[in-house]
Amino acid sequence: MRFTRYIWPTRRGWIIALSSVLWFFISLVNQTLFAFLLAATAAALTIVSFISAMLSLRGIQVRRAAAGDATVGHFLALPLEISNSRNRRRQDLVVQENIPCAPEKTTVNIVSPLPRRGTILLDRQVLAVRRGEFKLGDVILRSGDPAGLFFRERRFALSGSVVVYPAILPVPDLFLHKYESAPTTTAQPISTAGTSQDFYGVREYHVGDGMRYIHWRSSARYGRLMVKEFERNAIASAAIILDAQEHFVSDNLLSNLEYQVQAAASISNHCSGLYCSLAFAAGGSKMILMEPQTAASANAAIRYSLATLKPGKVSLLPVLSALLPLLSRNTVVFCLSLSDNPPLRSALDALLAAGMDVRWCCADRASFAGKSKDRLKARQKARQKARKHKTHPAQARTFVRAVQATPDSKLEHVLNLTYMQQ
Repeated sequence: MRFTRYIWPTRRGWIIALSSVLWFFISLVNQTLFAFLLAATAAALTIVSFISAMLSLRGIQVRRAAAGDATVGHFLALPLEISNSRNRRRQDLVVQENIPCAPEKTTVNIVSPLPRRGTILLDRQVLAVRRGEFKLGDVILRSGDPAGLFFRERRFALSGSVVVYPAILPVPDLFLHKYESAPTTTAQPISTAGTSQDFYGVREYHVGDGMRYIHWRSSARYGRLMVKEFERNAIASAAIILDAQEHFVSDNLLSNLEYQVQAAASISNHCSGLYCSLAFAAGGSKMILMEPQTAASANAAIRYSLATLKPGKVSLLPVLSALLPLLSRNTVVFCLSLSDNPPLRSALDALLAAGMDVRWCCADRASFAGKSKDRLKARQKARQKARKHKTHPAQARTFVRAVQATPDSKLEHVLNLTYMQQ
């Protein structure tokens, strides 16, 4: 194990050391017993404190305990096992480490006094504010002498890694139209009551049912709330396409890319509770392409891809071209882009013409600017752009339109607007 050690005086240590030198010279000039005793006492205290600080970290070892992963906005567990191999009690220790996903650059924790030949588990909880796969490096232990004149640090090289996944927002009312599927409780396609557009019957209202499913005529007849049920489809097919081209990414912490990553994670998590197939593709630093498979099994791989996604030069058009041959007709395609441009419109319009249900959510860079004035200008620019690209009424039925998202937009509302736009 490689480590670095050093010792350095504190502010109090500098004062005591300099005062010992000062009183020593005063005792030489005045030749008084009082000045000599003060000089000797200060010098002795400095020497004893220096030796005590040198020995303060001898016999102390640190290793990482099993660390878990986390999602953005939740606490990440990074426990450490600190052991004392000496047959004497040790004083308080300070633990420092640079954790990239934490709000502060350096996290500091206080360790209670170590018992003789004992081990303490330091259960550290760090708030994760950034997604990604992060490498953990050195851990620094700091201690000193009882008088506080010197401190000593020892650096332990403890390698490790953690994954911080994007946050997931609930989207219980996400419309998948007639391609929505049944829950995965039976692992077999079924055709009983579900949430497609084929009417099945009515039943009594239960807590959690959506208000839009209430059958008011039956409710008036029976004197209690009744809701509509629909037939479940055998298999639903969905796909998520994510844009991560670095040219269109905003600079603030809640960037347009992070908003779309969160949207993709929420859609994938919602589909994992349905009996359906799910495909995923993304641009950025490299092209990510996942063939359609059962959503429940694809969700973990998609979440990891979203956690490690980095912006880059790969645009959305080659991603669409690579994914198109893998998709079947009637696939619900969620396109999460960072820009609204004519080539992308044409590509999505081709998907719509091929019989797919395209849901387009656009989060452009200007809409995610830090200042409200910039957002207002972005909305005005978007309106002008919409007027410029206004199509003929005969073409409007097959032309895909984007729903513009802002930092204040509720994700479920934006995704349902993409359904209403088609």
